Amino acid sequence: MKETALYPPVKSLLESLGFDVYAEAINCDVIGRKQEELVIVELKKTLNLELLSQGVQRQKLTNKVFLCVPEKEKKNKALRLKEQVIRRLGLGLITVYTSPIRTTAKIVFEPQSEDRVNLRERQKLLIELDNRSINPNTGGSTKVPIYTAYKETSVVIANILKKIGPTKLKNIRSFAGKRADNILSKNFYGWFERVKRGEYAITDKGLEELKGFKEINELLCRREDFRFFCEKLTCEKAQ
Repeated sequence: MKETALYPPVKSLLESLGFDVYAEAINCDVIGRKQEELVIVELKKTLNLELLSQGVQRQKLTNKVFLCVPEKEKKNKALRLKEQVIRRLGLGLITVYTSPIRTTAKIVFEPQSEDRVNLRERQKLLIELDNRSINPNTGGSTKVPIYTAYKETSVVIANILKKIGPTKLKNIRSFAGKRADNILSKNFYGWFERVKRGEYAITDKGLEELKGFKEINELLCRREDFRFFCEKLTCEKAQ
């Protein structure tokens, strides 16, 4: 995922929290402003020393500084240690995950900095923002609850199986992505069952619990590519 791809979901997240959002002002990647409250987010593809350094520098402007990176599928020891360092520095963490239906940002933990802000530098940033126009919200999914990429992909698979019936893994994978293999084989939520080799169906439990994801279900059903995918597979099965 490119750094530029991190911006739209972060923008949508901040706007859902009531901030006006600006990009690339006085070396800051993303700035959220709510009256005199400032939030700064620094974006990077990887959680490295350069990103930590940028975050510490931005604490001269506000105590609310987040680092933002793509979400890892699994947390290992190295990642947990990095998160500990981020917390010790008083920084917050935002991760961006991609599911088959959207790319979404979520707050992992809030910043807890008590460092003194450089009021002169902060004022320069505020003046810069005052001279800018605000970008309109183009996120389009700020009202959809934030889950995890694993959970959302599971919901997508459940919708496919509900709409089409028992389906081959290769067909599910073509829309839901490679994560589908792991989700169906482990069946963590008990939503799926293998009806025969390489073919899966949704369980009664899956149908019932799918009702609790109304916003994602509606978002998915509005997508033309999902409707086309389902219609195509339905026609193929009917032949």
